[in-house]
Amino acid sequence: MADSRESTATLGRTTPGVGERRYLTPLPNPRVDDEEELGKRLIIAIDFGTTYSCVSYAAIQKGEQSEYLKRDRIESIENYPNDQDPDAASPMKKQVPTELMYPKTAEFRAKEGLPDLNDEDEPREEAPGSDDADSDIDMADADDKTVQQYMEELLLDNSTMLNWGYSVHESQSLPKVHSDPGNKPLARFKLLLDTSPMTEEVRHSLKDTVESLQKRKIIKKPLQLIADFLTCLLRHTKEELADQGYDDSWPLEIVLCVPAIWTQKACRDMQSALAVAMEKTNFKGVDIQNNSIENLFIVSEPEAAAAYVLAWSPEIQPPGGGTVDANTYTISGTTPLRLTHEVVEPGGKYERNPSQPKHLLTTSGGLFGSSYLNEGFRKLLKECLKDELYLERGADTIDSIVERIMMEMFEYKIKRSFEYYKIKARHLKRIPVQGLLDNEKKYFRDGCLHVPLQTIKALFDPLLQGIVSVMDDQIIKATAKGSRVEKVVLIGGFASSEKTLVKYVETHLEKFNVENDCHIKLVKPKHATTAVASGAVLRAFNKELGPKRLARSSYGILRTEPFGECEEHEGLRPYYNPFDGQPYIKDTVDWILKLGSEVPPVWKKSFDCEHLIPCWPVQPLICTELLYVSDHATQSHYRLKDVRNAGTLYTIFLHCSVTYSLPGAEKVGEIVVDFTFLRDQGWLLPTEPGTNSKGKPVGRRHYKVEYKIEIEVVDRDLKCYAIYKGEVVKKCRINIASAFRPGVK
Repeated sequence: MADSRESTATLGRTTPGVGERRYLTPLPNPRVDDEEELGKRLIIAIDFGTTYSCVSYAAIQKGEQSEYLKRDRIESIENYPNDQDPDAASPMKKQVPTELMYPKTAEFRAKEGLPDLNDEDEPREEAPGSDDADSDIDMADADDKTVQQYMEELLLDNSTMLNWGYSVHESQSLPKVHSDPGNKPLARFKLLLDTSPMTEEVRHSLKDTVESLQKRKIIKKPLQLIADFLTCLLRHTKEELADQGYDDSWPLEIVLCVPAIWTQKACRDMQSALAVAMEKTNFKGVDIQNNSIENLFIVSEPEAAAAYVLAWSPEIQPPGGGTVDANTYTISGTTPLRLTHEVVEPGGKYERNPSQPKHLLTTSGGLFGSSYLNEGFRKLLKECLKDELYLERGADTIDSIVERIMMEMFEYKIKRSFEYYKIKARHLKRIPVQGLLDNEKKYFRDGCLHVPLQTIKALFDPLLQGIVSVMDDQIIKATAKGSRVEKVVLIGGFASSEKTLVKYVETHLEKFNVENDCHIKLVKPKHATTAVASGAVLRAFNKELGPKRLARSSYGILRTEPFGECEEHEGLRPYYNPFDGQPYIKDTVDWILKLGSEVPPVWKKSFDCEHLIPCWPVQPLICTELLYVSDHATQSHYRLKDVRNAGTLYTIFLHCSVTYSLPGAEKVGEIVVDFTFLRDQGWLLPTEPGTNSKGKPVGRRHYKVEYKIEIEVVDRDLKCYAIYKGEVVKKCRINIASAFRPGVK
């Protein structure tokens, strides 16, 4: 039974008028529903990376029968705005930096069609200097400004513009950005979804900027950063697809790539951000209310990368990014790819290794990507130039000079061509700095900063060590489980650096093979920058090749149960319903799909519902069922706020107290049914108050609405039907791809 008083919260929806005919529809075939069988469709895979992101796609024609999708059918999005890479053939043009730089006020949201999650009734706090009267260039000052300064002011009109991707790099090279503390770029915000100790330092470094944006009403919560970036990415994707002739008539299948070590909560949050972005960019099949995306498929980044590598040939793939993630699989085929099972679980304990640098973690995942190399070189430059204040002219600052060097010299030249094993002790790298005075002690001469190549090499060392540490960890664990590792597929980070990372891993493997009497090979793929996204398209095309469907979350429905019906009610104080006078326990959860259970392709469960609604005052007969998800709860019939559901702290006493915090149950969707037509058409009559054992009236005159809820899981969708007298009156669908291990059908 559900409490009618709670359901009245949905009042205000359009309801049928008196005498209006309401037709009921038969219960559909669970495999067919009202959607077409997937025939002609566009598979779009999104690799939202820590440092770079990528989108790949493939067009599947109706009636196309094939177990294996040819690799040359997969394309990737290009032509990202403000890409300044001088190499027209660079594979990096198929990626875009995962970076944002917000303007000073939230006015840009309406202009650019970005998600607006702020409370509309709250006044917006204006940032200092954001007055509209001061936002335009004053032509009266023309004699005092150079053309370059005018261009900078036009480019940096922060009251109207959001910078994303390469636009952030372009803006950072302008002096005015660094003279304004409000212009702070955001990078690596993907790691906000990873609450492990490994990412704590990164999340802390983002905290001040995120809180500043929240204070200025530019964002409401950190997850909005991801939704905003994905909105920009999908808008560009849609424009590029339109140019290729793909319009809205194409049914879509969306593939989302996620790290293997992510929790189910992180996957759900990522799905929420993607749903918001798709809704804002007018992609079809999105239900924001129920956080649902039609035909969504989630696959782990390592598995997608493995699919790509084995489709081309056994080669290593380097997608680029800020993290290192690892999985080990056994394989039963390569065309098409068949991953028999996952030998070693991703994630695990994060242990300090005292023999390695302080920040290095011995895990099956780590923060060893190329963005940390950039960060190290940026710090090096700032340290070298921090006292050269004479270089700061006008709006130009040391920070802006450093950023220009990062973009013009380091990103496109030094980092990608660095030869780790050919460094000599006396070798120096010349970096031009306009106006730099000679200083032999600092290696300044001829207008150049001379950096020892050994110093640059030292920046690579902890990252390279971290990557091979991840690799060794997986190999050792797989060997301990009786599996023989034959090939290594390296994902994440800066593996496109052939002369540094690839050579380093090869050298390390040669030594590892000798020491452990094995023959593990490292191979190199083509088109490596799109490996994860392209592999995700391959995996989506043939889902039969994935692992078993084991639920990694529990899904339940909020109930009001008759008191004493379940032993879990013992010791609780009941609530007496004012309409029938009977005792109930409110807000319990019936976990219908439980964590750890194996779920067949079609799974079904049904139960009866009863809502009591007063006859007076007259109101629509609205009945609402709320669906919840939990990553730990499995015991039904307890209240939502019970420790078994709410994630309340558990404490274990063993000489001292150890406290663990579990995530609480979250509302994931709802099904709202308007039964007003039953009353208006005379199909439902009032129920009169009853009497107690003493013959006294109990309760109030009311309507009793009785119907059945049927819930089924078909593939990756949870479908909920409200059934009245054998016929469907309302249905909803919630995509629960995030409830299973990434890659399952």
